[in-house]
Amino acid sequence: MRLAKYCVCSTAHLPAEERRAFDSLIAQAPRRAGRLIVDHDVLSIEAHQYGFAVHLGFFDDNPDRPEQVSVTLWALLTRAKSCGADWLSFDRDEPPMADLPVYPEDEEGEGITPPKIVLCGQCRSEDLICDAAARWDKGAQGWVVEAVFEEAWCDTCGDTHRLEVSGTGVPDGQEAGHA
Repeated sequence: MRLAKYCVCSTAHLPAEERRAFDSLIAQAPRRAGRLIVDHDVLSIEAHQYGFAVHLGFFDDNPDRPEQVSVTLWALLTRAKSCGADWLSFDRDEPPMADLPVYPEDEEGEGITPPKIVLCGQCRSEDLICDAAARWDKGAQGWVVEAVFEEAWCDTCGDTHRLEVSGTGVPDGQEAGHA
């Protein structure tokens, strides 16, 4: 038995065209002994319920980016390898990381919509608080939020009414950092 380390990354960090290419490889993969055999020229890929994982052992033979691997994917694989991972798992349910570029839906409407960020209109802080109503849920054994009230305030500067929403996954006016 051996221990394998995984880095988990949102599929939103891959361009939609590249996500579709991996999905297509997985959809066409034959089964042998109950296991999908995903055919990629360079990468060892294991499909899972929410995406796929790439084994990072190919770095032993390919210290430089092979032409079959995009610059975007190479940057993500290199980052995972530098963290000591054996695998990089791309998971559709994993929230995007703020310090990586996010590729929203393409012209065909495919892809993942990046998360919205709510900012203070005064100081641009994300440290916001608002009142809400919650109801005790006996089954969940906890409070369940039923309503969030409109007025919010910034815990950084105290501003109480100017909030801005960014739908790009990064605060307005800032670009996502690259891996």
